[in-house]
Amino acid sequence: MSRSRANFALNVLSALLASYGWVSFFCFLALQAIWMRAAPSQPNEALGLVYRHNEHGGIVYFSAFQATAGALMFMTSIPLFFLAMWLRPKTNIQTVRGWMSIRATWDKDDPAGVFWWAAGLGAILTPPAVVCVGPRIIRALVDAGFILSLG
Repeated sequence: MSRSRANFALNVLSALLASYGWVSFFCFLALQAIWMRAAPSQPNEALGLVYRHNEHGGIVYFSAFQATAGALMFMTSIPLFFLAMWLRPKTNIQTVRGWMSIRATWDKDDPAGVFWWAAGLGAILTPPAVVCVGPRIIRALVDAGFILSLG
């Protein structure tokens, strides 16, 4: 793959990951707010609401689906954003290392100007992906016995 094609691909990939990370974090906050309003403050085994969720001292109980969806969205959104920023092509990288710190500056290497277009597309596509594709993935994980909770 030529350098310009690799640069183009990395700009698109990093833009899609960054926008997914950013927008899915806000989707997580919105879903959690909705779920917390409806969740009971005591476990309800009949409804499957047995996974404790502590939101700044307020304890409610989520289902396996809600607990796993919330935990995965929270634990992947922020790291994917930072991974995207690390993957984004850079030029003129200058680093300064101190005794207790490191600082870096660089120029963006996006001659085709695709990063912001791809980021916009990713931001538009993330909510439908979270609402349409995400539940299928989470249900498959829960059915396989993988349940994750933020506690």
